[in-house]
Amino acid sequence: MVFKTPPTRQSTFLTSENAVSYAIRVTTESAPRFNSVTQDLTNYSLAGGNSVSVTKQADANNSALVVTVRVAYATSATAGVRVVWLYSPDGTNYDSVNDAVAQGNYYDLSFAAGGTAQATLLIPLFAPYVQIVVINKDSSNATTVSLWALFMR
Repeated sequence: MVFKTPPTRQSTFLTSENAVSYAIRVTTESAPRFNSVTQDLTNYSLAGGNSVSVTKQADANNSALVVTVRVAYATSATAGVRVVWLYSPDGTNYDSVNDAVAQGNYYDLSFAAGGTAQATLLIPLFAPYVQIVVINKDSSNATTVSLWALFMR
């Protein structure tokens, strides 16, 4: 058992009542806290070869951005979707997509023509602004995209 403060010599053992109280306090204090979820894209039709971006601004209390992306591929689709996240210190100047990919700041959703794929991504916050870019790697078929985001404190 891990104690936040070491037990005194007189109280080296926890009673069952104190153990439950302690467990509830530690769980409450250490549980991740989330802001409310936003749905930034709802069944957005993303044309072949195109991209769509969503910009999120964090505050000083945020530690990560959780993004869930769901895509529905056309039955004639030949390639999937890539999600790239770009950072900016000022909300104007963002990393380039190529540099972000080179750093590993991307995720390729699974692909099956006519299928649906969904992925939830945990994006660490290194700057106050994050731009989520969804890229349709299929040059000729549209895909349908939904995107949800929430900040973690």
